[in-house]
Amino acid sequence: MQKRQILQLGLLLALILALAGAVFGIRTYHDRQEEKQAQEAEAATVTLTAFQPESVTAVSYDCSGTQYTFEKEDGEWKSKDLPEMELDQEAFAQFLEQAGAITSDTKVQAQEGESYGFDEPVRTVSITTKNGTSSLIFGMKNEMLNQYYVKTSENSQIYLVEESVYTAFEKTPEEFEQVEEQTVAEDD
Repeated sequence: MQKRQILQLGLLLALILALAGAVFGIRTYHDRQEEKQAQEAEAATVTLTAFQPESVTAVSYDCSGTQYTFEKEDGEWKSKDLPEMELDQEAFAQFLEQAGAITSDTKVQAQEGESYGFDEPVRTVSITTKNGTSSLIFGMKNEMLNQYYVKTSENSQIYLVEESVYTAFEKTPEEFEQVEEQTVAEDD
């Protein structure tokens, strides 16, 4: 009888080890698949703008039919249209940070005969750095995806970007204006 119990215990132990090995194998496979998917997603992401805010010397874009131009003069950002206006330098630096890291994860396979709105772009953004000027050209909005077609001046490839990329360039000089803090004097 004792032999039979030892045999059953041995089989049970072997079964537990086999199940533990299977669980380990499944987890390892799952982790590798997730890592592979993450790498594929990262590889599919295309950088449309990549610059350091410190290297930018001018930014120009059109918004609602008005062209806005900002230039860096003596280390400070100024609106070319409203040179007397004092701009919030920190807010403008944050704007440049956002503008300097635009990516897309959707490459469009252009269909022959389709203009995607580039025959009359809805917005053109020009960014001048110490290395030259490059532009983002926004075509029409894909209403179904709620994204905009975009291409760069360096490449005719068309991409889709989120609407937030488009709306990032809807800021007027007044939105960058330095707001002075007022102190309120208390009566004793």
